Amino acid sequence: MFSFPSTELVSSHAGIPPSISSLFGTNQVPSLVDQQYVYDILLGCKSELGGVTDELCRAHAEVERLEGRLGQIKGVISELEALLHPIRRVPTDIMAKVFEHCVYESQGYARLDIKHAPLSLSQVCRSWRKLVFALPCLWKMVRVDFSTSSPNWYRLMQSQATAMRLWISRSRSVPVSLFLTSFNRVIPSPFLALLDMEIMEAGPRIRELSLRFPTSSLCRLLSFTQGPLEFLEYLHLQSTDTLPGSHSIPPLVLKSASSLQSLNISCFDLDMRGHQVPWAQLTELSLRDGFSPIGDQAPSDYLPILIQCPNLRTCSLGFGSSIPDMISDSVTPVVLPHLCTLKMLTYAETPYLKLFFGALLLPKLRSFSINYANSSIASHFHETECLQMLNRAAETVESVSLCRMDVPDVELSSCLSQLPHLKSLRFRPGRLGLNHDLVAMLTVPSSVTRHGGRTLHQRTICPSLESLDLRCSAAVPVDAVVALVDSRRQFEPRLKHFSLQLAEFAYEHDRGDEIIHTLEARLSGHVDKGLQLILTM
Repeated sequence: MFSFPSTELVSSHAGIPPSISSLFGTNQVPSLVDQQYVYDILLGCKSELGGVTDELCRAHAEVERLEGRLGQIKGVISELEALLHPIRRVPTDIMAKVFEHCVYESQGYARLDIKHAPLSLSQVCRSWRKLVFALPCLWKMVRVDFSTSSPNWYRLMQSQATAMRLWISRSRSVPVSLFLTSFNRVIPSPFLALLDMEIMEAGPRIRELSLRFPTSSLCRLLSFTQGPLEFLEYLHLQSTDTLPGSHSIPPLVLKSASSLQSLNISCFDLDMRGHQVPWAQLTELSLRDGFSPIGDQAPSDYLPILIQCPNLRTCSLGFGSSIPDMISDSVTPVVLPHLCTLKMLTYAETPYLKLFFGALLLPKLRSFSINYANSSIASHFHETECLQMLNRAAETVESVSLCRMDVPDVELSSCLSQLPHLKSLRFRPGRLGLNHDLVAMLTVPSSVTRHGGRTLHQRTICPSLESLDLRCSAAVPVDAVVALVDSRRQFEPRLKHFSLQLAEFAYEHDRGDEIIHTLEARLSGHVDKGLQLILTM
């Protein structure tokens, strides 16, 4: 809507008689005499408007000039302050440490991306760029993922391989770590040949090498094993296949890997026969034989390998296929005098596992975990020979994790009662073993008392327990769970972490929620005093 100017504002303009200004803001028609006055005044106002407009333009130009001058002064101030900034006086060796921290401590690793260090650091200024490219330590590690769904993926792979070569060249003579991955099932042969050549050329300087590719591609990237590998300490070969195929990793020949300490191989149809590896110098070993319900798979007998690894500290094994029955008399005891950690993943319950556990002698075992990975609801794992292995190492075991194992209460109680130094216990049975009695077993008897400033543990199972993770049926009594936590929080060492997963069927869901809310309320006092409590379904 049109808005008339106020009468006071217009009347204040010189030369406008009251007879005209009084008509402002009204719909009245001026007289003939006043109309002539209006024309004359209008011409004068338009002439004055032009002058004011010109003056305003000159004022705007002056403002722009002053703003430009202001920007110039600020720019000079910024440059002068930059000259005095302490960063200019930081010694090169300190800057090198800062850059190295930025690459490996902040990010965890380096990758081919201009948005991440060290490439991002090289875009700050010329001096930083020069320093970044002059520091081999910034280019000693790189992760490259060749997986892509781009229509130009072959060209993209080639450009990444070229960038990786340039990256490695900047590391000069420093040993390098390469972590290369691709989930593309079909990779062109020319690219595999190019990548294989790049790895082989870098082989004499490789300290860590991880290759995660489909098995068919992985088999064509192993030429580096034929060359010198004097710096190689860590080797990881993993198949990214989801189902077994017609290819399998050929036997490795690593006679020149005099520094190799860690070996990790994971694939379907893993057959370790024929591998020539400096087993005796390994301190870490991970062998995972994938499982598939289709296709024939070669058995994985790890005992002949382990007997050659006397210096192992950590071992992780995956049993994916059934091994033909072996005669127990033909199994040679395997002593691993330095092994501290043993992790196992099994997909099948076979007589071989009993022989395997029976052959192991682990005098310094501290941590043991086993996971039965069969996802079938009805599947459950009854093999308890591992408990006897634990009893043989009872004086050193501090951590035990048993997942999807349905162990009878009597056998479980017998095993745990012989582990006086156990600090961490994780027991998550399958559906058919949820109604176990472990909650009552682990409750400290009320007769346990202090004497002479220390706690007596004559009848306590796992008296050193500090972390407990259980999976139970929703039928577990709330009072029993509270009694367990109460008793374990009264004496030293106190329970610090308690996790309970209530496994139940759909029709029990409401009861599970009720139990969790009740436990949270009744255990809140312990939580306030530092207990880490996790209750889930």
